[in-house]
Amino acid sequence: MPVGEDDLQGWVDGRLGQQRNALVEAWFAENPETAARFRAMAAQRHALRAALGEGQAEPVPARLRVANLLAARRQARLHGVRRIAAVAAWLVIGGGLGWAGHGLLVPQGAAVTATRPMVAEALSAHRVFAADAVRPVEVAAAQEAQLVGWLSSRLGRPLEAPDLAQLGYHLLGGRLLAGAAGDPAAQLMYAGPGAERLTVYLRADRAGGAGPEFRFAEVPAQGITAFWWVDRGFGFAVAAEGLERLALQRVAESVHRQVALSQAL
Repeated sequence: MPVGEDDLQGWVDGRLGQQRNALVEAWFAENPETAARFRAMAAQRHALRAALGEGQAEPVPARLRVANLLAARRQARLHGVRRIAAVAAWLVIGGGLGWAGHGLLVPQGAAVTATRPMVAEALSAHRVFAADAVRPVEVAAAQEAQLVGWLSSRLGRPLEAPDLAQLGYHLLGGRLLAGAAGDPAAQLMYAGPGAERLTVYLRADRAGGAGPEFRFAEVPAQGITAFWWVDRGFGFAVAAEGLERLALQRVAESVHRQVALSQAL
């Protein structure tokens, strides 16, 4: 067989048999330029081996052994899968609660007036500020990071503004309010495709007697409705005026899922 690249590399590494080595040497005699290049490579190899000295005979460190590297990669992949599974579980739990909650305590189509202080505050705040055409929010969405940081600090818990873009609502901004019991409360306001307003109200709620299941409340005379729930001592209410109940429920479910996911991470 003619001399090929494998033969030349084998010659550099000293891996050729006697017959094949002689064939390469003869080929070098006919190709002096290529011979010079590969002889230089062989010289570099010998120089490196000499510089390494006895170190080249030392065993490979355990952390660099192939088996240990593969085990570490498997462990990292398993950790990533567990994290994804945990997030997915929270999404399923949040979605399930949102879907099932609308019929747990309130008969379909029933009109329920809010009696819980937190919910009454949410409906009242929506009525007052959603109708304000000049200054509906205290801090605009352009300063969302400052708004969220400020409200998180005042409410004593990390907050995130839910992303409702897929449902047609974009964040206008928010404000800090005072709850009836003196606890600070936050109101986030969104605008829909027809400029209709929707608010998310939240504050500490330690009244008891409620859980993460959805409840429905409304002020019939004003057409303001809300879905609300309490989770880990914190109350949430999603309110709107003139919005069809199922559409409002979809928004509340999205807020519920995002809050559950942020708490899981």
